[in-house]
Amino acid sequence: MRVLDYFQPTTLDEALRCLADSPNTTKVLAGGTDLIIQLRERTVEPEYILDLGGIKELRELRQVDGNLVIGSMTTFAAIEKDPLVLEYVPLLSQAAGSVGSPQIRNTGTIGGNLANAAPAADGIPALLALEAKALLIGGRGEREVAVADLLAGINRTHIADDEILCRLVIPVLPPRTCGTFVKLGRRKALAIARLNLALTMSFNDDGVIVKTALAVGAVGTSAYRVGQVEEVLTGKHPSPELFAVARQLIDQTVAARLGSRPTATYKRAIAGAALGRAFATIGAGSGRW
Repeated sequence: MRVLDYFQPTTLDEALRCLADSPNTTKVLAGGTDLIIQLRERTVEPEYILDLGGIKELRELRQVDGNLVIGSMTTFAAIEKDPLVLEYVPLLSQAAGSVGSPQIRNTGTIGGNLANAAPAADGIPALLALEAKALLIGGRGEREVAVADLLAGINRTHIADDEILCRLVIPVLPPRTCGTFVKLGRRKALAIARLNLALTMSFNDDGVIVKTALAVGAVGTSAYRVGQVEEVLTGKHPSPELFAVARQLIDQTVAARLGSRPTATYKRAIAGAALGRAFATIGAGSGRW
């Protein structure tokens, strides 16, 4: 690793000043579970490292006006066990608990996971299904962007070189809403996802599905919402026939995204299985089917 200098500021203002000096040659270090590997393999070669680990305000997790506000430097271990997350968006706790090993969860951060934008990142489908927004601060001020609009491809986002991802804003799930996270890998522990999936479903008093949010990862260059499935589920009563149609649709979506890639046949098959597992989990948890 050939790095000219390393900075570890203790305030966000100090971090922004450091970044403004050399935005094109500085790499921001969050948890470092991905970046350290990239540095060693020289897939990235920055001149400067800006470590956000000393900025306490980026580790805050609180409820504000119907939203959970999660600092970008909050670790997956903290998210997995946080009482507010467990009460209001337990889907995110499930996703955080699926990340790597305990050592990785103690170090890796939700902001780093998003900014690195790996196609198989476990945190991103959960953020998409929860309709999270990211607050970015840089030389041109602040902007709040939907997570879906930040993703730009494999390890690429629309975060500018002079911007820092400060926090995530996640709407608290409304009443009569259930969610779950499914991860399929080669083995149960420490696996990189072959496919991951996050699903939320909201119901009215009559049991009709009034809103669905479905996101998948590891089946394309970025995680994404599956609008075709969301549309076919919304406005209908849950039934085995409806879920069978939804599973066919996600199979077709995954096949179209992957095209002729060698993994397409396998991932098309497991996409339907993952969605079926999610339906079963939500049905059992809500007692609706």
